[in-house]
Amino acid sequence: MLSKILSLNKGLFQHFFFNNLIFMAINIICTFFLLPFGYILMTYSEDGQMYSTNSHLLGMDAAILSIFLVGTLFYGVLSALGMTYFLKNEDASDFMHSLPFKRHQILAHMLAAFTVTVAINLIINGVILSLFSLHFKDITAGKIFDWVILTLIVSLFSFIFTLFVGQLINHYFGHLVLTALLLMLPVLFHSLATGIYNNLFRGATILDFDPGQEKVYTLSENLTFPVGMVNHIVDRIDWLYFGIAMLVACLLLALTYFLYERRRNERIVHSFQRSWLEWAFITLVVLLGVMVSGTIFTAGVQNLLIIAIIYILSFLIIYLLAQAVNQRSPRVRLNVRAMALTFLVVALILAATYAYGKWQEGYVPDVNQVASVNMETEMSEEMRPHLKSYVTDPAYIKEVVTLHHEIIDHNAKDSYGSFSVTYKMKDGTLQHRTYSDLSEEQFKQASKLVDNKIYAKAIAAGYDWADLKNDTVNIDIDEGDTQVIEPKYNSEFIKALKADMAEENIEKSSVRLSSSGILVSFSQTSRYAEFNLSPYHHHLIDYMMKNKMIDQPSDIFKADEYYRLNVKPDHFDGQTTVDDTEMKKLKKTKVTQQAFNQALNEGSADIEGDDIYAVGKDGFFAIIKMNKEVK
Repeated sequence: MLSKILSLNKGLFQHFFFNNLIFMAINIICTFFLLPFGYILMTYSEDGQMYSTNSHLLGMDAAILSIFLVGTLFYGVLSALGMTYFLKNEDASDFMHSLPFKRHQILAHMLAAFTVTVAINLIINGVILSLFSLHFKDITAGKIFDWVILTLIVSLFSFIFTLFVGQLINHYFGHLVLTALLLMLPVLFHSLATGIYNNLFRGATILDFDPGQEKVYTLSENLTFPVGMVNHIVDRIDWLYFGIAMLVACLLLALTYFLYERRRNERIVHSFQRSWLEWAFITLVVLLGVMVSGTIFTAGVQNLLIIAIIYILSFLIIYLLAQAVNQRSPRVRLNVRAMALTFLVVALILAATYAYGKWQEGYVPDVNQVASVNMETEMSEEMRPHLKSYVTDPAYIKEVVTLHHEIIDHNAKDSYGSFSVTYKMKDGTLQHRTYSDLSEEQFKQASKLVDNKIYAKAIAAGYDWADLKNDTVNIDIDEGDTQVIEPKYNSEFIKALKADMAEENIEKSSVRLSSSGILVSFSQTSRYAEFNLSPYHHHLIDYMMKNKMIDQPSDIFKADEYYRLNVKPDHFDGQTTVDDTEMKKLKKTKVTQQAFNQALNEGSADIEGDDIYAVGKDGFFAIIKMNKEVK
């Protein structure tokens, strides 16, 4: 006996251990390359400065440990696939189960052999990391300990999960596919349901997973262990999440023991251990396949009959293909009853998805249920990272809700611009909608609400100023000239920005229309936002002059064309950009750079001014209002 305490048989243990030897060697080498050797690689790499040396994780950056954990998960899956070879072959199964070992002992030896392979990797690379810590001060005992625990949890979870799936299915390819499918199912299903919703209903967010999907999507991520484990180490290690994962692994291990004790060897010639499992797997594959087809082929289709035909044809094609693969023959034997039941289940799930989407499409929250709201407008071609303000002013919330009702009730089916709204409800949930089919009139109505000076202070107060103090501020003044303000030094900058925001919000269309080439950006580990400095930002300009970033206000523009425009002050209302094509249509008079800069340096830039000027370069122009005429 290898150990009387553990009651492990030496021969059986070695059988499983050496069966996994190649995978173990590859795992050790990959671990060395990513972690110990990774420090050397990053030290001598030209991009080494990109990585933070004060990371809370091994590997200098969260991305490196994330890659390692994904590889560790993959190692656990491959190890379980290799060790359960005898569950896929009749002769091997007969031999293994003829040995004088009970089934729970066989599982115990598999688990022990795998745990030892993981421990060997941890010991070898742990010792190397400890030696490296003499030179690389970023490697600490605490980080090594965290790495060991995380590796054990991820390894055991993936190994046990794959063992559990192995009790359901009897061939290698199906075992691998079903394991991957079940691991990724929550995110996969959510993504496909979102795709269908995007195609069929208004109000969906199409281009990214933004705050409107935060609650549902975070739940689907947490339920998807390969995604959740990465998310829960980026900012800090969430030990509660990994503790829950380990509890789930223990439950799966107990269930694996239960199923293995009741496993019938005579069904090893079949794809699945139970006939109902075969039906369930086929139904799941068909459902996901039909959802993929629906996401692809119903885009832009509004006729329900056409949509129904697309789904029915998709069902027939995918069902027949799934049966052909499962039966390993193009001569498919169809069970009409099972097919009808699969169709019914798929139809009910899709109908429920459609009904929920229809309800969501027409939903506008009651004003009294909203705690705060973020409302934005964009021209159809704009997509940019920016700061978000959640306004608590009841009057503003009422205005936004009224506008939301107007957009729902009157579908313009146009593409002039978009309206995006996120409600933070009093019960803690989020409701988000984006409409990219606004008419010009609807878009201008929405823009006026964003630009309304009555709500300027309320909008300014809605920004998370406390969180902004934790940001690194980058001010790109010119090519090769970037001023970096670290969080501990940014209080004066934030104070100036807050003062400007209370007067002229950076998201106001007329402010954005006057943007200079100076780009201000905020960055944290999980967030990035930016805006262009405007001549109306007097406090920020004063801050930059005080800190010797610029000499005078006119330095914010690097233009070669200066015009006085013969237009009304409200001519550009709602616009955020003006190009050369539009400028050619306007009546204008050239002014000198010296005269314009003198007026700007005298503080004549005034968002309420009646004199309109355009300064530009490379075909794009900033529109600036002044309270004096420049000649």
